[in-house]
Amino acid sequence: MNSTNSFKSNPLNRIIGLSVLLSMGFLLVILAGIYGNWFPIIIGIIFAVAHLPVAITKAISNSSDYDFNFDPTTSSAGSVVKEFGQFLSAFLVVTGLYLPVVLQHSHILTKTAMVLTIVGGSLIYGTVYTFSAFFDEPEEDDEVADLGGGVI
Repeated sequence: MNSTNSFKSNPLNRIIGLSVLLSMGFLLVILAGIYGNWFPIIIGIIFAVAHLPVAITKAISNSSDYDFNFDPTTSSAGSVVKEFGQFLSAFLVVTGLYLPVVLQHSHILTKTAMVLTIVGGSLIYGTVYTFSAFFDEPEEDDEVADLGGGVI
């Protein structure tokens, strides 16, 4: 039982598992492209870059060391940039999900290609999101550590 827990908690095994899921997603998208045209490849690329605006805007908004806005009720420019990145990322994900449906409805994609594209693209986006969450460093708390709970 102990070896099973160490297998699940090993970070290298998680990375290998995510890599397998990512390759399965790209395989499904490429197989969808075999069913007639190259539109599923473009949709796969949309899913692959959908998390990029969040990563870029998070890096831009965290780059400023000093934020002189001391009022917690007002939003700073950093949160506006983050929200724009999240909006753009959500727009790309929704586009990647519904573009195969629109193309199938207009008889450009077959139903099989539509399903393969949606499932493969979802695997691609989910894996990229999980990779970024895995490598994202946790926020440090600025609270004072508990020194034993003694009476001061």
